[in-house]
Amino acid sequence: MSKLIKISLLVFAVIILLGILFLYQALNPTLSSIQVNENNEEGIYISPDGEKSITVYFNGGLIFHNDVTYVGVLEDFNSGLKKNIFLMMPNVKEVRWINYGTIVVNGIEIDIDDTYDFRNE
Repeated sequence: MSKLIKISLLVFAVIILLGILFLYQALNPTLSSIQVNENNEEGIYISPDGEKSITVYFNGGLIFHNDVTYVGVLEDFNSGLKKNIFLMMPNVKEVRWINYGTIVVNGIEIDIDDTYDFRNE
């Protein structure tokens, strides 16, 4: 096999590998990078001290937007900071605060300093 064909095959293999990595990243975003549509708000749950809230948003899915997921966004009213703290599928039936730092979502206890992503189960 000529040297030019070997180099061409190697370049082609590298391009395919990079394409696969790009598609994986595009189709499997991290919890923190998931964008929510404010029009898709499902509910707001205020903490017992009134300083924080969890807003649940319906998200059209992660892969081609045909599956159903829900994103929980924690907002701290004092600092104005927001962060995604949970991703659930297929629906959110229960959200309640246990105390100032812990919530229960569909029976799963989540510390608000942590995150929960159903894809990691």
